[in-house]
Amino acid sequence: MKEYKKLKSVQNWIFALLFWLCCFAANAQNNLSFSAQASSSSTEENHEPKLAVDGDSETHWSSRVDDENAWIVFKFPGATEVLNVVVNFAPSAVPNEAFNLQYLLNGEWRTFDKVSNNSAHKVEVKLKKPQLIDRVRLLAMDGRMMQLNEVQLLGQKYADTSGMENKPILVNQSGYNLYRSKRFTAPEVKDNTSFTIVNTKNGKVEFTGKVFGEKGDFSNFNPLSEDEFLVKINGLESFPFRIGANWIERVTYRNMIDFMLGARHYVGTVDDIRQISFAWRDGDFFNWSMQSLVAMYLSNPEAYERMERKGHYISNDDFPEKYRGLWGKLEPFAEDTPDIVQLMHWDADVKISQKLDHEMQKAELAHFLYAWPYIEKWLPQQNFDMVYQYVKDNWEKEAVSKHSLSQYNKSIGHNLLSLKTQLGTTKGEMPPGFSVIPNLMMYEVATREGDVGADKYFEAAFNQMEWMIKHLDWEDPMTTKGQRMSEHMTMRAFAYFYHQFPERSPKGIPEKVTEWAQLMLDRSDNLWDFRKYSQEEWTPPGWNETGNILGFPAAVFAACEILSDEDLIRDMEMLAWSHIENAFGRNPTGRQFSYKGPEEVEGVDLGWYSRHRGGIGLLDEVQFVFDGSPKSFHYPNFPEVGDLGWTEGWVQFNTAFNMSMAYMANYYTDIVLERAGNGNITVALTAPLNFDYSQTDRVKLKVANQAGDSLWMSLEDASPLSTQLIGSLKFKGNKLHVGEEELSLSKEDSIILKYGYGFFERRFILPVSALK
Repeated sequence: MKEYKKLKSVQNWIFALLFWLCCFAANAQNNLSFSAQASSSSTEENHEPKLAVDGDSETHWSSRVDDENAWIVFKFPGATEVLNVVVNFAPSAVPNEAFNLQYLLNGEWRTFDKVSNNSAHKVEVKLKKPQLIDRVRLLAMDGRMMQLNEVQLLGQKYADTSGMENKPILVNQSGYNLYRSKRFTAPEVKDNTSFTIVNTKNGKVEFTGKVFGEKGDFSNFNPLSEDEFLVKINGLESFPFRIGANWIERVTYRNMIDFMLGARHYVGTVDDIRQISFAWRDGDFFNWSMQSLVAMYLSNPEAYERMERKGHYISNDDFPEKYRGLWGKLEPFAEDTPDIVQLMHWDADVKISQKLDHEMQKAELAHFLYAWPYIEKWLPQQNFDMVYQYVKDNWEKEAVSKHSLSQYNKSIGHNLLSLKTQLGTTKGEMPPGFSVIPNLMMYEVATREGDVGADKYFEAAFNQMEWMIKHLDWEDPMTTKGQRMSEHMTMRAFAYFYHQFPERSPKGIPEKVTEWAQLMLDRSDNLWDFRKYSQEEWTPPGWNETGNILGFPAAVFAACEILSDEDLIRDMEMLAWSHIENAFGRNPTGRQFSYKGPEEVEGVDLGWYSRHRGGIGLLDEVQFVFDGSPKSFHYPNFPEVGDLGWTEGWVQFNTAFNMSMAYMANYYTDIVLERAGNGNITVALTAPLNFDYSQTDRVKLKVANQAGDSLWMSLEDASPLSTQLIGSLKFKGNKLHVGEEELSLSKEDSIILKYGYGFFERRFILPVSALK
């Protein structure tokens, strides 16, 4: 019996080999099926989907008898050119009369060939042109079960030599921040292999370490120099990179603002009127621009206030008649208004002028109202009054105007006080919890304004958060990475509620966030430290997920402010930085996400392969466009795929990055006071402000007492590459002295120092009693 089984096994193997060789000889193509992973809509016992591609003539896959929409999917490890498909039905089966051959594009199955009126057990489909894909689906169209003996997918693995321009060691090409996580990926390098960090200026080895899991960590390497460095391993090397104070902020802050200026609708780099566009070209109703701008400013106001003013007010009266009413209801801002506040004004003005009342457009205006105390010095009071009245009049409005919609609208109602239980698609248009922060902000604004109905906003936010804690299933990718560039909205809602209302937030937030964080780490255990869509899929199938990678750090930093386990926090911080590294070259393509990266981003050597010309947004010439990112078929490491998959910049990608940079700035901002003896006090501010290492950086910091009396003190870099700004105070005779100015303090008083505004304010409080 054993000899018979052995002989049968050998015969099957020989049959499969001969079968494959015959196919190859006849078609001069590879049968790619053997490299594919198979999955199906249903399965009969002992007839798994893998049996349809095992080369064994005596096995077959079978769907269940009651499966009226039977399908089987074959997923390749990389991009593949399929030329012919041969479908062999099981000998005992009744062949399906009709079935479709499909591929996945932008998250949707697209049919590339149809078979109908079939009665044959063997069907050969010769395609008119190669289909470049990473998965194929056979879908029964006759409502009957499907039984497949063998499916041959004939073609060639796709290779693009331009994909080989990258380096064998993948790093953040631009550079790394001092004192933060720093990692690289070295595919196929064995564990315990030594690596060195080499100074390109003098060839000196300045750091050594070991590779584990095809990656290396040099977080402890923090050189105080402006030199460039390389990672080297046994003759292999990376692109050069820098390590500096606030390096990522240095190379992105101005670019972020320039993008938002250029991407404005009507008045940016082009003045065309575009479809699916409101304040921003190709912005749609879910671009989150206002809240990203507000978060950026509140997190690091000094950085944005000191920037050169490039924007200016553009009157609607200067445009032809067809532009009338598209903006201009809000009175103009002051001449010296910072660009970032100009952009907030622009967004609010378009929404008010066009009476946009989609629930997400209304929700964005809450951020403008919340930020008002910090931006009102540049804006007329009319701006606040008009926006506030519009929001109050429309917040609970269920209906929506047709002109506020687009083809991507999934909202079933637009009353922002309603419970939102619907999940959006992988387009990213309806992330869980998008109404939480706006309702909490409206509660704070209404309370500030003395409105008696303020509590309704808080109650709506509370109910929404409570529902999320109870019902969101983190295992379902549609609650996380499946929301694409909007994913950060969910975790930010948890953090906002937990920190702004610590005594009134629903129970269970820390536990829910901890579950999320652990799952994110579990899905990131790979050579890229890259958070996957699921255990099986690297990216949202078929999508250009650029904004998800760029926005993920915002979610991570928001979560880290809630987590209590120090080891978990450390690992999550690494994950935030690994995704920034991914966007700047530490990915299978070895490319930074911007086509114009080498000319626009300091230190970038290799930008994205291409850019999309035209499109709805006409963004190809705007500064700092994130054009593309690795697709599912690039992972885990197929650089030979090259420039494959959809490439096109989108405002939503940049606003996701804006949000990450805001949360990162707040996360690392810190104020420390140290007594230096004889009443001298040293103040140290850590904030991303020192971008120009050739000049001494200075900042003013407000010092106040409990009564609200205040004075300003000056801080400056401790050294050219310092991440801190240092200043000094003198406490003498119950008074605080800064130069010739003084601040009176009572015995029960405290010294209060603040940086940042609103929910991003960092403060240090020192009781006067501690100074004595």
